[in-house]
Amino acid sequence: EGFRFGAIDAAVIYMLPQILKDYMGDFPQIELFAQVAPSRYLVEDLLMNRSEFAIISLPLAHPKIETLSLVTDEMPLVVGADHALAQRARVRPEELAAEAMILFHEDSVSRKIVDERLAETGVSPRVVMEMRSPEAMRKLVEAGVGVSFLPRMTVAESLELGLLSDVEVAGVRFSREIGVAWRRGRYFGPAIRHLLDAIFRRYDRFDEWVDDRSGVPV
Repeated sequence: EGFRFGAIDAAVIYMLPQILKDYMGDFPQIELFAQVAPSRYLVEDLLMNRSEFAIISLPLAHPKIETLSLVTDEMPLVVGADHALAQRARVRPEELAAEAMILFHEDSVSRKIVDERLAETGVSPRVVMEMRSPEAMRKLVEAGVGVSFLPRMTVAESLELGLLSDVEVAGVRFSREIGVAWRRGRYFGPAIRHLLDAIFRRYDRFDEWVDDRSGVPV
């Protein structure tokens, strides 16, 4: 017995390890397979019934998909420790136009958020690299190749170690939601429900996950 689910890389690295360890210890007979990919591909898997659920970047609006947010992850502007902006607490949006930007690939939810917030300020970023891996982006920013907007869960350790600095962009907030997505109306067997219950409990969303009328997970 087993099942397949999907998750963006940040969820696998920073959100799920202890949950999965506990689950596999409690249910050693269940075989798990996790597909790690960008959100758009995970949604395709849901629509094609290749995955039971997925942990993705939100928002997502699709008539066949239901979602429930787990966390809000800030996406600060981060620069290398030796970058000129590293000593600044705040920059004006227009100052970013001259910076070499390392951004998520243009088809990602996180990139859309960054593009929309910058567009609101009238800034057109000078993009020098587009990538899908936040870990690779973090390493490049640490090396001084460019600056980026990266999820705080991805850069927290580097900030603590002084390898990166985060700089506020005046008047603009960059953040994304990470949550669970599943195909609308899908029935979950006990093995899948146990894992979903554990995820929602860990992030204090179990009450929202439980149907108010029946008292059982939807």
